[in-house]
Amino acid sequence: MSSKMFILVLILILLSFGVQAQEVKTLNDCMQYAIEHSPKTQKKAAENKILADDYRDAVMGFVPEISGGVGAATSFGRSVDPETNIYANYTNFNNSYSLEADYTLFNGFSTVNNYKIAKNAKEMGVVESQQLEDEICLKVIQAYYNVLYFMEMSDLVQKQLIEAQNNLKLTQKQEKQGLKGYADVAEIEASVAEKDYELIKMQNNYANALSVLKQIMFFPMEETLEIFRDSTIQLDDASSDVYKDNLIAQAKNTLPSALIAKNNITRAQLNYKTSKWSLLPSLSAMASYSTNYVTAFDDSYVKTPFFDQLKDRQGEYVQLYLRIPILTGLQRQTNINRTKNRLRIAEYEYEDQLKSIEVEVELAIQDKDGALKAFIQADKRVHAQKIAYNLNAKRYEQGIISALDLQNSSNNLLSAEAERLNMFFQYNIKYRVVQYYKGIPYIEQ
Repeated sequence: MSSKMFILVLILILLSFGVQAQEVKTLNDCMQYAIEHSPKTQKKAAENKILADDYRDAVMGFVPEISGGVGAATSFGRSVDPETNIYANYTNFNNSYSLEADYTLFNGFSTVNNYKIAKNAKEMGVVESQQLEDEICLKVIQAYYNVLYFMEMSDLVQKQLIEAQNNLKLTQKQEKQGLKGYADVAEIEASVAEKDYELIKMQNNYANALSVLKQIMFFPMEETLEIFRDSTIQLDDASSDVYKDNLIAQAKNTLPSALIAKNNITRAQLNYKTSKWSLLPSLSAMASYSTNYVTAFDDSYVKTPFFDQLKDRQGEYVQLYLRIPILTGLQRQTNINRTKNRLRIAEYEYEDQLKSIEVEVELAIQDKDGALKAFIQADKRVHAQKIAYNLNAKRYEQGIISALDLQNSSNNLLSAEAERLNMFFQYNIKYRVVQYYKGIPYIEQ
């Protein structure tokens, strides 16, 4: 093989390994993919753009409205001469120019409140996006660990199936030697069939769990999704009583749900103030500048130059307008009552949200601590069941116990390993939830 061909083959091999490495996704990769491809997050991003536009409009509320105009008019037949204001019988042409500015000096602080409301809504749009992303991430975490569980369980059952097949070969050999009977062979064959059935069931559960993960991630169902086998566990030995109060306080200040509930109070307060101040008078100012050019389509008409007319016909005016609401029915008072009650509702909802957070945090800590204790005990149980199974396997080879006893020992070991796996992944989920209540988003853990 030439050196060029060798280099080419080496590059292709490296590229193939690179493609395979890219296909394996960690938990964070899955969460990031789900966030980027979720229609809900894309919809929320579009809504946040609308809120940004609303905020920009609110800022422009402090800027006066300025408009300009250009007009052209022609009159035919008997009409008023624009120069002399005397009726004449020829065609006139009038070209006008104007510039106007209108500014609200005071409108019950509505402009200021609209700005604050728009700014608050824009900031809360970011918080709501974070809350949505957190909800998606939690679903991905649960689905991801579910896939890992059935993946690991398939491997465990596969391992036990191989051991059962080896035991079957040994038993069949011993039967020919007269050391075992047909009943022992039948028992081991039944054990092999049971392990084979269990393996198929676990593989089907794995395929279903993987499909659920793809659905949550909005990953193409027809494409292969390989996930990283994360076998790490982060032990949290801190006592619950030590940090529970601090964790509850932290959650109340950082959780998006608490921030949104608190923001609803702020928004309701601004709306209530706006409704009350709507009873006050409003004051606006207007300034205008105008000029025009006139001529007539008649040989006897003496035309004044264009720019001379624009200069001579200039006009300006300034106007202040005070609007005092006297009788507008009950609309304003009804709106005051409505916004006041909405403020009360927002305050009640905030109190209810804080109480819910207290309960959620306490339950999360209890679940995390309970899952850790259960995992430690399940790990000890697996260790004991492994010792028991190894001893029983030797006893079976020596003919001390029956094939049924060996099968029961194998089933006990599988049950213990399944429970340890379950508690391992449950603890990882609960641990992440507690970290979330500390103010660390799932995607950043």
